[in-house]
Amino acid sequence: MFQLKDKSTLFGIDKDTSTNNTPVFKKDLEGNVMAEANRDGTIFVQKGLSAKETKDAVKHEQVHLDQMAMGRLQYDDNTVTWKKDTRSPARVYQRANMNEGDPDFEWEQEAYNEK
Repeated sequence: MFQLKDKSTLFGIDKDTSTNNTPVFKKDLEGNVMAEANRDGTIFVQKGLSAKETKDAVKHEQVHLDQMAMGRLQYDDNTVTWKKDTRSPARVYQRANMNEGDPDFEWEQEAYNEK
C-alpha cells in the first residue's frame, strides 16, 4: 500500500518546535553549535538534542529572529551588525575574530535572558 508522507517529514521540519511563522529544521551543524537563526526566518537545530535542549535552543534563536525583524541584528558571512536599539548607531563585528554565541555580546545577553 502506498502511503503519503506528511509535509513536515517530507521537508525535514520539526513538528514539535515549529510554528506557522518559524519552521525549525533538525540538521548536523558544524562545531559545537546547538542552533542557528537564519535571515529567512527559519531555525536550524542540531540533530540529537533532547526535547528540552531543542525547545531551549529554539526559544534562544527566536530572540535573534525577533532582533533581526526589528533591524537590530544582521549578519553575513563576514560580519555581525548590532544596534542596541533602533536609535543607536550600528556596530559591526568581524565574525572571523568572534566566539559566536558568547554571552558577552549584547545580542546574546538578550537571548540568554529569555531562558
